[in-house]
Amino acid sequence: MGSLSPRAASWLAWSVASLSIAMFVSVVALYALARSIQDVTISGTGGLVGWLLYVPFLAFPVVGALIASRRPNNPIGWICLAVGLLWMLIALGDQYHVYVLAKFGSVSGTLTIDALTQWIWVPPVGLLGIYLILLFPDGKLPSRRWRPLAWLAGAVMILASLGVTLAPGPVQGHPGVRNPFGLEEHSWVLVAGTIAVLLLPVCMLASALSLILRYRRSGVRCASRSSG
Repeated sequence: MGSLSPRAASWLAWSVASLSIAMFVSVVALYALARSIQDVTISGTGGLVGWLLYVPFLAFPVVGALIASRRPNNPIGWICLAVGLLWMLIALGDQYHVYVLAKFGSVSGTLTIDALTQWIWVPPVGLLGIYLILLFPDGKLPSRRWRPLAWLAGAVMILASLGVTLAPGPVQGHPGVRNPFGLEEHSWVLVAGTIAVLLLPVCMLASALSLILRYRRSGVRCASRSSG
C-alpha cells in the first residue's frame, strides 16, 4: 500500500469504507424484508439484537479510512478497514440466512456457501486481536524479536481457517447436516483445527504483552529524559 499515491490510497480506503456501510444498510434491508414476510423471532446473530451488535463495528471502516487515506504506509488503517469489511460480510451472511428461512421456510439451498464460509470469522478475529495490537500505533513491530509471533499468528490463522472448513461435523445453522467438505476419514483434521483455534487466544495474549512492554519502555524513556 505504501506504493500507492495519496490520492489512490484515499480513493481505495473510502471505497472500502463505503462498501462496508452499504453492506450494513443491506443487512437492515434484509431484516426489514424478513419481518414483512413473517414475524421473525429467530435468536442468534440474525435477529434484531444480533445485527444491532454489529453497529459498533461500523467504526472500524470509518476510522480505517481516515488513517489509511492520510497515512497509507501505516498498516493500522488497512487492518481496520479489513476488519470492518469482514464483519459486515459476516453480518450480511447471517441476515441473508434469516431472510431465506423466513421466505422459504428452509435454508438447505445455502448449505454449500455456508459450509465454505465457516472460516470467515477467523481473519477479523486474528487481525483485530493480534495484528492490530502487535503493530499499534505506528504499524511496526516493537522489535525484531516479535517477528516469530507475527509469522506464527499468520500460520495459526491459515491453519484455523482450513481446519474449520475441512473438519468433519455439523454445519452451523443446519442442524443434523454434516459438513459436505469435511474429511470424515481424517479425524486428525478436526484435532489440528481445534489446536489452531485454541492458539488464537494465545497469540492474542502475546500481542497484548508486546503492547504492555512497548508502553512500559516508552514510560521509562520519558522518565529518563525528564530526570536528565
